Amino acid sequence: MSDWQTALLIGAAIGLLVGVKIARDSRAKESVRGGALAVAFHYLACAGMSTTIPFIITGIVVGLPFLKLFGTAVGILAVTFACLLVYAIDERNAPPAEAKPVLTD
Repeated sequence: MSDWQTALLIGAAIGLLVGVKIARDSRAKESVRGGALAVAFHYLACAGMSTTIPFIITGIVVGLPFLKLFGTAVGILAVTFACLLVYAIDERNAPPAEAKPVLTD
């Protein structure tokens, strides 16, 4: 396995694990209304964002060339952006959330 594959595998593994927590915390603050597809792409976007930094750190440790490191990090972010676009399109078509009652004194 090459150094690039090792760095990508470690970054993706950490990103997938941390992405679970980030997606769960995000859904606790505001629910995802778009259904299963929106939940899946929301998780993939969270995992993609949390994959980038571990990949960069691992790439620096194993000695990847800068262009390969930078290009892959930009590619990961581009895939994350595409996941966010699918999530946003699905959320836009979702029914509005129920209004929470406002408590006044």
